[in-house]
Amino acid sequence: MKIKKEWSLSNSDAITDVPSLSEKRSWVVRKWKWLILCLLPLFIVGVFTLVMGSMKSSEPYEKALSLAQSNPVVKHILGQPIEVGWFISGSISNSSAGLEIPIKGSKSSGTIYVDADKYSGHWRYKTMAVQPDQGGELINLLSPNVK
Repeated sequence: MKIKKEWSLSNSDAITDVPSLSEKRSWVVRKWKWLILCLLPLFIVGVFTLVMGSMKSSEPYEKALSLAQSNPVVKHILGQPIEVGWFISGSISNSSAGLEIPIKGSKSSGTIYVDADKYSGHWRYKTMAVQPDQGGELINLLSPNVK
């Protein structure tokens, strides 16, 4: 019995009504590994969404998609409506763009390739073409009468 009294007297809760050190630690400190595990995927998805959004709002992307959707050869080969695939790859900066935009229609799918540079605030396109996935010739979107 004497041991129990000594223990209870040495317990900080019994003497001062202050929580012990393990109880003082916040939830974040105790669960930091789980917190990182849960927040890391959200961070990655957020960065991915931001990058995709900036590419999709760029002039080279919008122009390439518009030309592909209005090109009669692309419409004939891929079918209508022509929609954008999920993952756009490439890079875009203030002075250049190199994009690969997956597209799909009712018959087939393909990829729009864009290569452009920006001079004096205006985009100049070196390449803007559609390559159907089923093979075939590259469809030049910059001069619609030429494949």
